[in-house]
Amino acid sequence: YLDLSTTALGVDLLSLSAHKFYGPKGVGALYVRRGTPFMPLMAGGGQEREHRSGTENIPGIVGCARALELAAEERERESQRVGALRDRMVSGLREALPGVLLNGHAALRLPNNVNVSLPGVEAEPLLMGLDLAGVCASSGSACSTGSLEPSHVLTALGRTAEVARSSLRFTLGRKNTAEDVDALLRVLPDLVQRLQGTSVRGRVRV
Repeated sequence: YLDLSTTALGVDLLSLSAHKFYGPKGVGALYVRRGTPFMPLMAGGGQEREHRSGTENIPGIVGCARALELAAEERERESQRVGALRDRMVSGLREALPGVLLNGHAALRLPNNVNVSLPGVEAEPLLMGLDLAGVCASSGSACSTGSLEPSHVLTALGRTAEVARSSLRFTLGRKNTAEDVDALLRVLPDLVQRLQGTSVRGRVRV
């Protein structure tokens, strides 16, 4: 979704996972600027210019390269399209849920990323309700799945642990449409309202 010019980014090393741009899983690419000190983790055969020994996964490499070519060709157009969907979602959530908090900068963010907190409602029951409604979402990054700790990123941004635990992450992609966003906007507000009502009744009984 963003410009990948290593010169503009000013990086010496850049790693890419193919599945992030619709390529095959289990393969990626590593950019190493000429002259950058490098010590391989695997030695022996000397493949890949002695950067990583072992038989190359040719089908995976070809699939990764082709997926990256397609992503580069479509990047500007797809970034604008998905960015409009993101803004539609944020606007709709703010209108339907006055207490919603957008995590991160409103504009300086990935075009396909929406991360919000819904104070007073924990993320897990929301995720279960969304899943039953056919909406895929998460409460954090895939690498933190299963962790009971609040997101260290959100707490570093100033969110309390309680608010961080109420956060949902929506990631838009190539197949998402305005109809998908509108479906979420129909489902989530009602789900939040029902869970908030359950929470209030629970506190009264106690």
